[in-house]
Order: sequence, then C-alpha cells, then structure tokens
Amino acid sequence: MLNNEEVLNTNILRARIMSLEYQNVSIHEIKRIYIEETGKEPPAHIAIYSSDDFKDSGQLDSGFDGTIIHFYDAKQGINQQYTITRGSEAREKDTWKPFDWLYNVFGIFTGKNVSQYRDASRFDRLVTKKINANLKKWNNKIPLKKIGLGHSLGGNLNATIQITDKRYEKVYVINDAPSNIYQLITIDKNFSEELSLRFNIDLNNDQDIYSIPPAELKAFAEEYYKKRVDEHSIHHLTAQEDMLYAVSGVRGFINIGSREIIDTNSQFTSIKSLVGKIPDGDVQAIQLYLSQYTDVYNEKGFDGVVQAMTGVDLEWLESLEQYGVGDYVWNAADMVEKADHMLDEMKVKIPELLKHVTILYRNLNAILQAFVDSGFMTMEQKEAILQEVKHIQQDVDALEQLLHDLRDDGVWLVLRGPLAWSDPFVWTKLLTTFKNIQRYIMDIIARLQAIDRHAASAQQAAVTSVHAHMLYEVINALARSKGRAYDEYGNMILIKRVGTEEIRLNLSSAVRIYQKGLRMLEEKEAVLRDMKQRYVQEYVEDFEMRKRNLMRNIENMEQNPGAYQHLLGSFTYDAQQVYVLRCIEVHESIPPMDPLIPDLFEGMFAYYEWEIAKGKELIASVKQSFEQFFEKDEQLAKIFDLRYE
Repeated sequence: MLNNEEVLNTNILRARIMSLEYQNVSIHEIKRIYIEETGKEPPAHIAIYSSDDFKDSGQLDSGFDGTIIHFYDAKQGINQQYTITRGSEAREKDTWKPFDWLYNVFGIFTGKNVSQYRDASRFDRLVTKKINANLKKWNNKIPLKKIGLGHSLGGNLNATIQITDKRYEKVYVINDAPSNIYQLITIDKNFSEELSLRFNIDLNNDQDIYSIPPAELKAFAEEYYKKRVDEHSIHHLTAQEDMLYAVSGVRGFINIGSREIIDTNSQFTSIKSLVGKIPDGDVQAIQLYLSQYTDVYNEKGFDGVVQAMTGVDLEWLESLEQYGVGDYVWNAADMVEKADHMLDEMKVKIPELLKHVTILYRNLNAILQAFVDSGFMTMEQKEAILQEVKHIQQDVDALEQLLHDLRDDGVWLVLRGPLAWSDPFVWTKLLTTFKNIQRYIMDIIARLQAIDRHAASAQQAAVTSVHAHMLYEVINALARSKGRAYDEYGNMILIKRVGTEEIRLNLSSAVRIYQKGLRMLEEKEAVLRDMKQRYVQEYVEDFEMRKRNLMRNIENMEQNPGAYQHLLGSFTYDAQQVYVLRCIEVHESIPPMDPLIPDLFEGMFAYYEWEIAKGKELIASVKQSFEQFFEKDEQLAKIFDLRYE
C-alpha cells in the first residue's frame, strides 16, 4: 500500500464502516471490521473526529451528524481521511422530531434549506485543518487523500459537496438521496446565475423556478456539472428496491457519477413505477406549497413549520404535559384563550393543507391501479379501499360541520364566560356533540382498519422498499455471494450448506471468545510468573540470603575474636589483661528449608500451569473448529490471530 491505495477499498468494507455511524464509531470496531474483511493488520494510526465536538453553539441545530476517520501509517505510505456524513434518521437523538427527514423536504426536495450541507462542509474543513496540523508535527511527507462516504441524506451531502466544491478524490455513496437542482440553486451561485440566464427567470420567484420544464432543467444541470467535476470521482451503490431510488425520477433530481445497482430482495423489484404515476404538475404544486414555509423552518425549525402549516402550537401543547390537576384549574382562562386562538388558526390553515394533501387523493385511483398492475393488490381490494376512503371523507366532512355548528351556537363563547361551568344548556350541547364526534371517530378508525386489511400486500411493498434503503440490507446483499451474512449488531456470520442443511456460525463472536480467552490466559500466565518470582524472592532467595549472612557472621567471629571480648562480661582493668578472648570456634548446624514449603508452592504452580494449558487447548479448539469447517481458509486464520483491542 506504498502508493497510498484506499484503506476502505471494497463496497462491503465501506458499507460496514458507514453503518457504525448509526451505532458507535470506535477504533476498536473499525479495526475489527477491517480485519474481518481483509485479514490484514490495520494501519498503525487511527483517529476519530465526531461532529458533536465541532458544532457551532450559536446556531440552530440543523440535525447534521458525521464522523471523520484518519488512517496514517508512514511505513505503509498511508495518509487518508474519510468523511462520513450520517443518513436520515427516523427521529433524532433525545427527541421524537424527525429533523433529518424534514431537512430532506426543505433542503433537498424544495432546495430552500442548506444548513446541513453547510454544517457538513464546515465539519470537513475544520477537521482537515486539524489533521494537517498534526501531520506537520509528524514531519509527514505523504499527501493527504480525502474520501467522502455517505448513506441516504449523508450520501446527498457528500455527493453535493463534491459536485460543487470538488473536495474529495473519491466519493462513495449508498442509497443516497440524489442531488437536487432546487437545492443547488441555493448552494451554488455560479450555477444559479447560469440557470437564470439560460431560462430567463427570476431566482427570487418560486413560480419562475418551478415552472421550468423538468426535462429541460435536468438536462441543463447535468451538462453543467459534468463539465466541472470528474464523474468517475462519484460512485453510487443503489438497491433497485430502495425507496429513494424509486423517487429519483421526480422533478428536480439529477444523476451525476457512476452507479452500481444491486438486488437486495429477489422477490421484489421496485415501487419506481408507482411513484411515476404521480403527475409532474402535482409534484410542482407540492414544491410550491412547501417552499412557502422555508423561512419558518430556517428560523424556528420543526415546531415552527407545524404551527405555520396547521395552526397547532406544539410547544404549548407539550408544555401541558407538565401540568398537574391544580394547574389546569388555575390556568383555565388562559388555556381557553390559547385554545380559541389556536382553533382560529387551524380553521384557516388546515383546509389549505388538506387541499394539497388531496393531490395524493386525486391520484389514489391511478396509484392503486399501479399496485394492481404490479400484482401487489387485487381489483376487489382496490375498489374496497376506494369505498372506505370515500366514507372516511364523508365522516371528516360531518365532523367539520359539527365543529362549525358548535361555534355558531355560541357554545364556545359561553365556555369562555363566567357561566362556563354552570350553564346546563352548554353541557347538554357539548355532551351531544362529543358523542357524535366519538361515533364518527370510531367509524373512521374502523374504516382505517379495513383499509389496512385490504392494503396488506401493498403495504408490504412499501415496507420492503423502506427496508431496502437500510445499510443492513445492502451489506447482506453484498455478502450473500461470499457465503456470509451480518446480524443487526454487525457480527459476521459464515454460512455453509451441508446437504440440505444450512449451518450458520458467528465468526465475530468466535473471534471475540478466542481473543478474550487468550487475553485472560495471558493475564493468568503473567500472574503466575509474578507468583513464581515472588516465591523465589520471598522464600528461596531469602532463605539463602539469611544462611549467607549467618555464615558471614560466623566467619567474622572466628577471624576477629577480639571484637567479641565484650561477650565475656565486665572485668577490672588488671583482670582484663588476663581474661582475653583469643579464639572462637563455631560448630554450626543449619537445617535446610522445610520441604513442605517448596512442595506446597510447586504443587500450586503445577496446577495453575495445567489449568492454563487446558484453557489454551479449549480456546485453540474454537479456532480449529472454524478452520476445519471452512477448510483452513488462510484469511480466516489471520482474523483469529490479528488483535483489534
């Protein structure tokens, strides 16, 4: 790899690393995946940078999340930066609100918000600066190679950064939301100016922008960017069943780069033909409607958009969850006032919203027919669903009339007055109305359940399309030809057919057991070595040292008897001249160490050595079982032996 060839050099390796963005990106997991897929030692230096550490606290949270991984190995000539932008999440961390999917609507579909694009670009720029500073300290001579990775929305972000800024050497995206012309108009000033001149439009006028024939707009945009970016630098890996691929033919989306199509479900093709049943004029109408709320989304986020579209004050409704019984009584007047104001707004805004939602209803017959033509629904089921939808619409109209009559009767005004809780007419009217509302709601629920039953097979098609969008499905589709699979935790499962039976073995778990077992046995060996050393020091060497000291003292007494004159006792001066110690002879008898001591320790050491040896045999059998079952695969053996902790 001396020529700095890509570290993440296969689709499945890139996909598995991308999937960590939705779980837990760690050096340990990166090494594990790299070793499992390549059977090689990972680069010596791996650093991880999280977007959470680079967010601007002064700005509204766009919902962007990402990770940058830096691989560096001077000996192998590796110096690579992988910028991974996270895909759309069903809901954001710590909240139920779908920031990413709302960005898909306003940022990609209408092109009126570029906050995540800017945050992704800023994150890459800041981390690149930090990496270059570190490389300078290391006296690095290897050029930094930058590669972008992304799934879903993340794929859109990095592909769009590449076509507008040419920041990466390569970009690999999986089931990405395609770059959108309306998005690029907001991002790329040069492109928007060229577009304005070509079609003679006012870019500040949404009617002008969305009125351009989509085929002409697509051709212009693709020609513009294909002249400015190397198409070979962007590679799309797409499941043919993917829901985003199904909508990629809708107005505004462009196709830049090479594309590889994979089949994640042999029993299902795509819902692309179903999406194609929606007329372009209706898509245009939806874009124009949504574009009205872009400024609100940019300024106030999710809550602001909901209130602007429906009149529903989510922030206030959520605050009521904290109320106790006393709070409701104490704040009754204020609550009625706010509810009245909210209903006034809902009365104006919800009909406008429903008018655009009926775009889908107008095309329901054609869409259901497409399900029939595709074999996902029978004609009888289609007709039954249309009838149920018709009855639901009648129930909704009846409910609207009930609420209208309630206001006309002045009941709502009485509720706000001083007699709100004592007027029997008010309570009778409310009780009757609420019973009728309950009856219509229960009828709607029953009809929705009937639709659910009739549309079960069609729903499965949509569910399959959603599943195909997930990295998990793509990873397993890529692994299928290799006789492998991956579970939801990212573990590699080896598959082998023996006769009519399919045997699945969890390689990742086996390697963990093997390596953790070895590590525990190595720790035991280290403890045993320390115990042996302590035994020698505290018993054997200490005994010998004491014996040497004793013999040294005996020798000193025999050679220097005068030094021990004081042992004879005290004498007068003249007696000291007579009683002189002239010779000492020591008849020593030093017994050896009690044999029970070494026997005890050596027996204990022998037991521990036997136990460790048996443990090694057991651990080795795990590896040997896999090797024998899979005919001593060389890469398999390396996976067991290469440590990633």
